[in-house]
Amino acid sequence: MNNEFKLRRERILAELPLNSMVLLFAGKGIKRSADADFPFVVNRNFAYLTNIDEPEAVLMMVKLKHRISTTLFVRDIDLTLQKWNGKYMSVEQAKDLSQIDSVIYLSGFDATFISQLTRAGVERVYLDLERLNLTDRPLAGELFAKKLRETHPALPIKNIYPTIAAMRAVKSDDEVEKIKQCVEVTNQAFKRMVSHTRACAFEYELQAEFEYELKRNGASPAFDMIVAGGQRATVLHYVENNESLADDELVLCDMGASMHLYNSDITRTFPKSGKFTERQKQLYNVVLAAMDAVFAKIRPGVTLKELNDVVIDTYEQQLKDIGLIQNRSEISQYYYHGVSHFLGLDVHDVGQIENMSLVAGNVITVEPGLYIEAEKIGIRIEDDVLVTEEGYRNLSKDIIKSIDEIEALMSNR
Repeated sequence: MNNEFKLRRERILAELPLNSMVLLFAGKGIKRSADADFPFVVNRNFAYLTNIDEPEAVLMMVKLKHRISTTLFVRDIDLTLQKWNGKYMSVEQAKDLSQIDSVIYLSGFDATFISQLTRAGVERVYLDLERLNLTDRPLAGELFAKKLRETHPALPIKNIYPTIAAMRAVKSDDEVEKIKQCVEVTNQAFKRMVSHTRACAFEYELQAEFEYELKRNGASPAFDMIVAGGQRATVLHYVENNESLADDELVLCDMGASMHLYNSDITRTFPKSGKFTERQKQLYNVVLAAMDAVFAKIRPGVTLKELNDVVIDTYEQQLKDIGLIQNRSEISQYYYHGVSHFLGLDVHDVGQIENMSLVAGNVITVEPGLYIEAEKIGIRIEDDVLVTEEGYRNLSKDIIKSIDEIEALMSNR
């Protein structure tokens, strides 16, 4: 497995011009308040190339005409802080995990970096300059770029992020297996949660049942879970989960497990009482029909926009048939998000660019929804799917979603 990380680094180096350096930073914890930090979350691009989940670590790759080198820097061991915070990663551990022979302590970074510029002949530096919004907090790569522009204003700085993102979009067999493990734990946690639904009075009680099962299996929540009863399910990112649940409501749960840095992202909608009303069945089956239509369309060469168009085409006919709309333009009142996003090391994973076609190895979500605020009904059904040469493989097919399956499970509790 570790060979995979070495091969990724080799692919990056192969694309670089001579006399180039790549620097990637693991990042470090963010202050929460007083002496408390938020939990450390490793930079996913750094982890993708190193297999290292350790704060402050740095990856340096250099490509020269006469030499290609890869060096990993890890924190100097602080014997006092180890007594407070636990063991630091050793050089030997870092070598074993990353399959990088040259691992040295972070105190040697500055001298090594300057030597590469002044003696080795590095002419440009590639950094991970990921930024989705103008107001985002700058990541370590961007902060280092700012520092370099002050100390070496003539040194060209390039962005390696698009190259890594494109690689990450195509999953290896090992990555798919890790996502599948996350899905399997999500399934177990979903079953536990559903089995307690009729006894739970509040949304947060369902969340507690789900997250208990994650923790019991060594997983953690992949994102802020959504447990939304009734009208609250028409708000796409409702995460307060603090309202009471009425027996006649549907409950929308958007949930996922995170393990080994990978994630699942599943949504299911079910009745608090254990039985769908006829109206709830009618609307639920419309969403299922859209989902099945999207599945039938998935194959290499198709775009995510085309998949979303399938949902709209299905809704145009189905929602007219049940009298909810009169024309296509009204669909946006009841369906106001896309049907898919990439999934992997990030829940909304990198690699997707406008109008790109799917290729074998992409892992995507399929998540049609229908939201009718006036009826206090929000329905979304979401699966995680691997794109294959032949079409697709539903990684979450074992998580029940038909009306009969859901009612049967809830009637046995």
